Amino acid sequence: MKHEPSRLEIYLTRLAFLFYGKSVYKTFADRLPLNGGENVLDFGCGMGTVAYYVAGKLPRGNLTCLDISRRWLNACRKTLRSYGNVIFLHSESLPQANESFDVIYCHFVLHDLSESELEIAIPALAKALKPCGLFVFREPLNSMGKINVIKRLTGQNNLILKDSRITDIPVMGNALESIYTKQ
Repeated sequence: MKHEPSRLEIYLTRLAFLFYGKSVYKTFADRLPLNGGENVLDFGCGMGTVAYYVAGKLPRGNLTCLDISRRWLNACRKTLRSYGNVIFLHSESLPQANESFDVIYCHFVLHDLSESELEIAIPALAKALKPCGLFVFREPLNSMGKINVIKRLTGQNNLILKDSRITDIPVMGNALESIYTKQ
């Protein structure tokens, strides 16, 4: 798996954010069940396209943006420069804090992980969730092989499906959005 995006990839993501931010990223952020005081993790935050909308929904909460790429994390810092409730983590490993997040979300990230990486990531994410915490993801529907692996791993890690839907995302196509709760 590549770790650092090209300048072109960052530029194209910025353009997508400018032109499709509300219809793609804000709609996902709005679907997250947040009350404003949660401790939230954006796993694979990229340049902060979803985080931009989530940070504003947490006036009494905190958002942790985690990415393995220094370039993406620097771009995310720029995107979220006006928010004071954001922590930025550069890490190739997941947070070791047990049961510290109310909500963990991934937006078009998990399909880029290999099955062996998912077998490490999903249990670690489940462990980082508080009891009754929520794990939310949106993944492209054309990645059904990976989606099936994600479903298997969520079940093996005491994450129970709460809600799911298929949605059509401008430019990106059909995607599966799922919300799991930790038992």
